[in-house]
Amino acid sequence: MAFSRRDFLGGSAALAAALSIRPALAVGAAARPFRLAQDFDRAAESAIKAGACPGIGLQISLRGQPWYVRSYGLANLETQTPVVSGSIFRIGSLTKQFTAAMILRLQAQGSLSLDDAAAKYLPFFAKAPAFTLRELLNHTAGLHDDDTSDVPPSTNSQVDLAKAVSRQQKLFDFPPGTAWLYSNANYTVLGAVIEQVTNRPLADAASEMIFRPLELHATAFDTAAAVVPGRADGYTPIEGKPGAFAHAEFIDIAQTGGAGAMRSTTGDLCRWHHALFGNRLLDARHVRMMLTPGRLRDGRLSGSHRFSPADDRSYGDVQYGMGLLLPPPDHGRRSAMHYGFVNGYAACLETWLDEGLTTAILCNANMGPAMPFRDLRRLVREKLLPTLATA
Repeated sequence: MAFSRRDFLGGSAALAAALSIRPALAVGAAARPFRLAQDFDRAAESAIKAGACPGIGLQISLRGQPWYVRSYGLANLETQTPVVSGSIFRIGSLTKQFTAAMILRLQAQGSLSLDDAAAKYLPFFAKAPAFTLRELLNHTAGLHDDDTSDVPPSTNSQVDLAKAVSRQQKLFDFPPGTAWLYSNANYTVLGAVIEQVTNRPLADAASEMIFRPLELHATAFDTAAAVVPGRADGYTPIEGKPGAFAHAEFIDIAQTGGAGAMRSTTGDLCRWHHALFGNRLLDARHVRMMLTPGRLRDGRLSGSHRFSPADDRSYGDVQYGMGLLLPPPDHGRRSAMHYGFVNGYAACLETWLDEGLTTAILCNANMGPAMPFRDLRRLVREKLLPTLATA
């Protein structure tokens, strides 16, 4: 399936069959045995045997300490290189929570306000109906998500990308603040705001504001030209040929910008959530803002009025904060999570907030129904979390 620059969140249903599985060393945080190891291994191995992807990286951390680290399958089919704990994957829309955190940090520093109109920083939106940074963060700004054709080739400038958004023939799907619709254009524009406020490229701003302070050494905004040691190659299952993969269709990853251009590892992602929800990057007030469901201008929860209810049935009661999906509490337990899909890669990152339990899952193929996310999340929710309450 082809992916354009703006519809990179799609997934392929054509999945292939069995590949070899190479578990890496498990890392335990305590002498207590991890009794659920076989269940987690079985779920990941089943996804690879079903042809969902060549390889999977998995890490489960408790309060910042690795509890369970496993690697399965292959990072590169041509060289038969296995996935290892430090393998680097593109993470697609997990990027959005990093972009949101930068905006909130800039507000905490007094450099902007979430209630500012985007046009204050990007004057090429001045003639459009006003929408705020908060509405961009919450996906209630109404910006249409389209594959514009006038983006300068190979540009890394988020401002250039936002200008292309502003020139779309259809700029809005609905009046700003009146409905909810997931749109990558919202976070493309936020990336441009960060560049304007910091006066530096988005990748450099992220490195200075997040990656270096939190020692996320394998995490970065990616480019097509970057040579990245330890990178897992991205693949597409070949429809009708069980067990066969093709290289994922090319995407100029930099042009997904603040919506989806990053790469990382399972270890870095677990450290990221531990730092974020432990108030190491933002104060408690701003973390709560990320974890608060968005509202429309009339005060309703944004998820109560979805612009495309038929398309968004899968969200159910899940709300959207700022760069984070917020599922309804499960037996009183709260979680924050997000998926990330981009050509050749699929990712899932979830933290159970009160327990401090984080699961990071990275796969090197287009999203499809045999991916292990649902099964692994269910095991954490139904089998692992109850053991923490009795430990």
